[in-house]
Amino acid sequence: MQRPGTSGERTPLVQPTYVFESSITRRYRKRLRNCQCAICVSILVLLSIILLVTVSYNLADDFNGDDLDNNTILPIVIPVANGSNLNMVGNLTSSGNRTAYNLTSSGNRTAYNLTSIEPNLLPIMNKKWPLEETPSVPWPTTPSAANISDAVSRGNAALAAQQRAEAARTALGRNTPAHRAQRAAATAADVKPLADAAYAAEEATKVLVNGTPHRGGSIGRGPATNGHFQEPPYCRDTTPVCPASKFRSQDGSCNNLANPLRWGVSRTPFRRVLPADYGDGISSPRRGVNGTALPSARDVSLTVHRPSYAHEISFTVMLAVWGQFIDHDITATALSKGENGTALSCCDPSQPPHPACFPVPLDVEDPFYQDYHVTCMEFVRSAPAPTCHFGPREQMNQATAYLDASTVYGYSPTRAAQLRTFSGGLLRMLVVEGRELLPQSMDPNDGCNTEEMNAKGRYCFETGDDRANENLHLTTMHLLWARQHNRLAGILASLNPSWDDERRYQEARKIVGAQMQHISYNEFLPLVLGNDVMWALNLSLLPTGHSNSYSPRVDASMANHFSAAAFRFAHTLLPGLIHSFDADTGSVDYIHLHEMLFNPYMLYRETGPRKSVYSAMNTPVHGVDPHVTDELSNHLFERPTTNTTLANSSLPAHPCGLDLVSLNIQRGRDHGLPPYPAWREHCGFKRPKSFVELKGVLNEVSWTRISTIYSHVDDIDLYTGALAEEPNGRLLGPTLTCLIADQFLRIKLGDRFWYETEDESAGFTIEQLTEIRKTTLAGVICANEQLLAQAQPRVMELVGETNPLVACTELPQPAWDPWKE
Repeated sequence: MQRPGTSGERTPLVQPTYVFESSITRRYRKRLRNCQCAICVSILVLLSIILLVTVSYNLADDFNGDDLDNNTILPIVIPVANGSNLNMVGNLTSSGNRTAYNLTSSGNRTAYNLTSIEPNLLPIMNKKWPLEETPSVPWPTTPSAANISDAVSRGNAALAAQQRAEAARTALGRNTPAHRAQRAAATAADVKPLADAAYAAEEATKVLVNGTPHRGGSIGRGPATNGHFQEPPYCRDTTPVCPASKFRSQDGSCNNLANPLRWGVSRTPFRRVLPADYGDGISSPRRGVNGTALPSARDVSLTVHRPSYAHEISFTVMLAVWGQFIDHDITATALSKGENGTALSCCDPSQPPHPACFPVPLDVEDPFYQDYHVTCMEFVRSAPAPTCHFGPREQMNQATAYLDASTVYGYSPTRAAQLRTFSGGLLRMLVVEGRELLPQSMDPNDGCNTEEMNAKGRYCFETGDDRANENLHLTTMHLLWARQHNRLAGILASLNPSWDDERRYQEARKIVGAQMQHISYNEFLPLVLGNDVMWALNLSLLPTGHSNSYSPRVDASMANHFSAAAFRFAHTLLPGLIHSFDADTGSVDYIHLHEMLFNPYMLYRETGPRKSVYSAMNTPVHGVDPHVTDELSNHLFERPTTNTTLANSSLPAHPCGLDLVSLNIQRGRDHGLPPYPAWREHCGFKRPKSFVELKGVLNEVSWTRISTIYSHVDDIDLYTGALAEEPNGRLLGPTLTCLIADQFLRIKLGDRFWYETEDESAGFTIEQLTEIRKTTLAGVICANEQLLAQAQPRVMELVGETNPLVACTELPQPAWDPWKE
């Protein structure tokens, strides 16, 4: 905000001249204005008639696209005001770049016209939503009991050998970027036994299919393991009785009453949409279609994802911050661990080999790492999850798949209890000079705490998710929502003094989850997907009333490809320099992005949270494309060092960081994600058979680089191919739009506790829902950071004429009286 200037010039105090009109003149002017208004209205009506005739004529033209024939019949779901859906059948026509649906309902014969869907998205609209999964094929023959018994014994022997190797290994060094990367994945201690059991079952599977030729793809689903290995509760045949409750469980169980322990529940396997593509059909990372190794993930990063002077768009870093915040709410991939949960070291050739090691090879002439003489980038495979069957590997999602604020409260009862005071419904907070901060984490091995800061009494923070300290903006978002919970708990206590601690906590938690859902679908997703896609796919929120959109047949579980590739698009948004705005002086400084990683200590300063929020609201992001700043592709989790050996050497004074792009590509291969063309086909597009068929689909520069680095079109990684698509004026290309829309549609339709639900036992009253709909992210920020005086109403968008800075007191806030009993 600019300060008013001072001037020595004075305005002379001259008596102004006033002119008064007579009553006759006023009547004449009034008649003249009325006449002018009538003429204007007549012209507008005439123009409207001409426009309607023109549009009607255009809509009758034939559609000349390549993907769909003329007059293609499309199934469309139209959301209506009362929350029900009209299942429409559309007759598709197009003229130029405008496409129209002439819709007629199968019931009441109600007609609709929809004229904003772009032609390149039409194949997506032709799919049945949510998208159907391609089921895994069963094994052609069932192994004998003797074969299974032998395989189980050999699987357990393989596990024992792995455990002996782990006991002989040395853990990864603490003060390294690789250690911080593994800590950022935040794998819970109780995951290790489940992963070990899954590994044993995986090795037993290899024994059972021994001699069966299989290269690439997936061997399919085998017979049930039937308790031969340690199995989680979701493998049991019995279905538990879910107690009636108006509040969610902490781990997502009993949301879907028909699948209470599996669908969307914490510590369950990811949902596999297309059959896995493993090198051996069981678990080894994906290879090329010719059986050869894929190009190094680092080579793909350097060739296709190299930094560029990307154009800035009208969105702010707050868009990426919110994306990461809700991503941590719904996904948390577990990593493989060593003995006692230690971080695995994979680049040290003196260590015994470990099956979870999958490091990224680096060229000796790598333009960055050659200066450090580094030829190997640490990478550990994701932990396998028990699938209850012999068959290909699946990975584990530690988070609940529901957008339920579990990143604030934790996705296990144990973590939730650690964060509570058990008094007044409040969360634990650290009070510093009258200011509330998150409680401190005293774990010296959390990848964040440093001896220097700990000596000053400053520690990193503890929240519902172990990744909260990963970057300053994310930590700030956690702080704001913890404050929001306590603020709501206090308000509810004043409205209902008779409520006990548990009731206050659960009611506040329920409101926070609803507000996060509302912000995600009202502010975030329309920017990511576009309002037209939101409306056409029934993702839009209702302006009034309850919704009956919940379907117990929709599995909201997190898709493997969504977590490992599709929702990682936001990494390309981030600029290398983050604005640091000082509201007191009006000055703007800049901080390198990597310096904000695992560095939340600014929040201890009085103005720290305000400065953090300001920088997220005022720093523009880049467009979504393959290019990633070298702050992430060379300096990820880099930290200055005082190591004297390094300081006295000829090497630079800072240890080299990691390459996030390489890690993303490697993760997709680790998870056996099918190649990019398979996902094009899944979304309704023609599957490309050659690089030539991707011309025009991918941007020209990326097409050239991709066709150079990959040997075959079916070798292209999903992450790389999807980011290279032409967005055609949107934030995302068609494939990412399709995959992200499908997952968020499932989150909405498959959540029994969705905040708009008409189910009185799980939802809100109309009066309460009306107030929740007033929620904005700007309002939540302003309500919980007292030093923030102004904000733009839409904080994920830059300040502008239609999004001006306003006083925080002018932003709408929900009224909480409807919660008074």
